[in-house]
Amino acid sequence: MSYADERFIQNCRDILTNGVWDTELEVRPHWEDGAPAHTVKKFGIINRYDLREEFPILTLRRTYFKTCIDELLWIWQQKSNNIHDLRGHIWDSWADDTGSIGKAYGYQLAVKHRYPEGEFDQVDRVLYDLKHNPASRRIMTNIYNFQDLHEMALYPCAYSMTFNVSGHTLNAILNQRSQDMLAANNWNVVQYAVLVHMMAQVSGLEAGELVHVIADATSMTAMCLLWSGCWRRSPVLRPSLLWTPPSRISTALHGTASRWRATSPTPSRTRSPWPFKETAMDAIVAVDARWGIGRDGGLLFRISADLRRFKALTMGHTVVMGRRTLQSLPGGRGLPGRRNLVLSRQGDLAPEGAEVFHEVQPMLDAAGEDAFVIGGAQVYRLLLPACRRLYVTQIDADGGADVFFPEPAPELWRITEQSPWQEEQGLRYRYVTYERKDGTDGI
Repeated sequence: MSYADERFIQNCRDILTNGVWDTELEVRPHWEDGAPAHTVKKFGIINRYDLREEFPILTLRRTYFKTCIDELLWIWQQKSNNIHDLRGHIWDSWADDTGSIGKAYGYQLAVKHRYPEGEFDQVDRVLYDLKHNPASRRIMTNIYNFQDLHEMALYPCAYSMTFNVSGHTLNAILNQRSQDMLAANNWNVVQYAVLVHMMAQVSGLEAGELVHVIADATSMTAMCLLWSGCWRRSPVLRPSLLWTPPSRISTALHGTASRWRATSPTPSRTRSPWPFKETAMDAIVAVDARWGIGRDGGLLFRISADLRRFKALTMGHTVVMGRRTLQSLPGGRGLPGRRNLVLSRQGDLAPEGAEVFHEVQPMLDAAGEDAFVIGGAQVYRLLLPACRRLYVTQIDADGGADVFFPEPAPELWRITEQSPWQEEQGLRYRYVTYERKDGTDGI
């Protein structure tokens, strides 16, 4: 589980457990039927994200990365207040007939101010100080301009950034007056984590910490219901941030947007981009009635016929697994008669009979197309977009699993084979083969 996942879960629990409802007060927002949109809120939530360790995008639920970065560049690069400059439609309801949102967000960043060194807008002043005055404690932006509030379609939520250079590291604080935790938290965290990376890149610095301060962290009633099932999803491997080509990053704030992407796919049933070179593998898995695959680091059930089938399908082929799956095998060694590839971030891992890879693409290059993904849950989620076929053993029982396989969505996968139900030691089971539909990435 990523650190961003952990913080998100903790924040939601904190709001729902320790928060205060505003049901006794009049509130500004209303639902479409006119009913007041009351919230439960927690005052003063502070999160720290070390951008050197991982990129803080959620793996438990989808964050629409391209759209959120498009909004970031709309505000910080284009310094625009017109939705016609924005590819997405998240601001449509706030715009007037001309597309303007008034003197808000990008407008405020574009206003030039007078300094001893000349005139700068807020973004250019930050870039100037990072290069010429890195020891300054005055490197900041603020778009909550009281003079212009009456001409803003929406008062700024994320209103202030403070940048601080420590040695060769760029740190930053994002101040936010209010935020709905489920609707917008990771959206804003991803945006301003990218901003810190971009500011660091153009200034010859390393991105360090992002501190996110939320004065009023809320959750609307409907969002609480959505949250009730979100935390049970299986996370994927720790995310990182890639950009290509590096030479274009230096121009990102000045008119040429780089191709930014987070490397971890999100556990959604809709199509998501596969950030690695196209390949095709198969996955093999045994699941219970809830698509559970394991408990306490071991299998849920041992069906001898299924184990023989697993051996017959994988013998002579390459098998791909995570560290915990390897450790669950007899003696913690690779499976005999097969080439064993292990994907792990543990640097000192040197198992007998297996090759260890710390990055996905080199592992994919080594695996080729003659490979089976055999677990565990994080590896399944990460590599499912690379799979063309799923060999699933369905067991008609609840094994009390604590890790789960992502259930194949019918819009992405089709069943091509399905055996009759069989029984062994009182357990009913059957074999089901799924194939990925053309034009989907399988996740």
